[in-house]
Amino acid sequence: MGASTSVRAQEPVITLREAISRTLQSNPDLAAYAYTLKAQDGRITQSGLRPNPTLSGTVENVLGTGLASGGQYAELTLMLSQVIELGGLRERRIDVARRERDGLQAEGDIRRLDTIAETARRFVSLASQQEQHQLTHLAVELAEKTAAAVEKRVAAAKSPLAERDRAAVALQRAQNDDAHAEHELQTARYALAASWAASKPDFVSASADLYRLPTMRSYDELLAALEATPDLARYLSEARLRDAEIALAIAGRRQGLQIGAGVRRLEQTRDTGLVFSFQMPLPVGDRNQGLIAEAEARREGAAAEREATLIKARTQLFGYYRELLDRQRQVGLIREKALPRMESALAHTDYAYERGRYSYLELVDAQRELLELKREAIEAAAQYHFTLIEIERLTGNGLSR
Repeated sequence: MGASTSVRAQEPVITLREAISRTLQSNPDLAAYAYTLKAQDGRITQSGLRPNPTLSGTVENVLGTGLASGGQYAELTLMLSQVIELGGLRERRIDVARRERDGLQAEGDIRRLDTIAETARRFVSLASQQEQHQLTHLAVELAEKTAAAVEKRVAAAKSPLAERDRAAVALQRAQNDDAHAEHELQTARYALAASWAASKPDFVSASADLYRLPTMRSYDELLAALEATPDLARYLSEARLRDAEIALAIAGRRQGLQIGAGVRRLEQTRDTGLVFSFQMPLPVGDRNQGLIAEAEARREGAAAEREATLIKARTQLFGYYRELLDRQRQVGLIREKALPRMESALAHTDYAYERGRYSYLELVDAQRELLELKREAIEAAAQYHFTLIEIERLTGNGLSR
């Protein structure tokens, strides 16, 4: 949306670009998610660490019976052992942790797009409320003008007293609607400021032209853009994660060797000898068959979910695109054809009423039709921008820029 000429220069205003920039800098949800990525960085570091060596000690042939009742036949052994991982187990562990981070990064990109889209929606809501507020101002002006005209006709005995009362009531209702519109406008300001965790807005209005409808790329171009969206990219990240998990499960079938070396003290002869140890788990029953099968199933599931998500996104895109074209046509018809005719009709009706050729009801009906038409234009233009935001969110294009 472009800058609006109706915004007074002395008022603090905010643009859509500024609103999105503030959101990206200070949105609490995005700030909190950054710590999730930092936590995963810690897991990557941890997964790359090698097993610590183990220090063990044993004392044998003590506190027994006979010759072993004392300590003269004791044997003290101190051992230092180390697990040696085989089959690239450490590298596979690191790869899984990194793929998990890729998945979290994809989720972060999705959260970023969602946050930007919500800020854009709130900005459009504020711009729409500004137009609605101007419309209620116009309704008050028309009601005031009508009440004055009715007062003149009643004073000249050309209209009954009941018309003056009806005009007064209509003016009060218009003023109430205007006050309510002011409340809605203030609420929209606070909602937009909350996007970047501000306690209250430091702006008065959105610098926007609601009726400037940006053009959208062709449907085929948008359809092609769906393939690269973060919503689908996360399934690619998940597939890579599952592949890494499969590799880790296969590598885990060989759990590694544990070798050790130490010294043994023979108390009886006061001799010292070296001791060596070797341990290797035998993969007789548990060869990680279950973990491998689970990872393979999740890998296939990620591919199926991606296809289902793509089909759903294509369906949504078609609906949004048709809605966008329909709203564009509606705004054009109202503003270029219907509104000029209705404004002309109201001017003729007002002129005729002052000269007694039209009744009060005909004047009020013409005013009502004009206000309704303007309201339809506001709603259609706002819906165009809302739909455009959904398309940009769905395709991942435009919002980030």
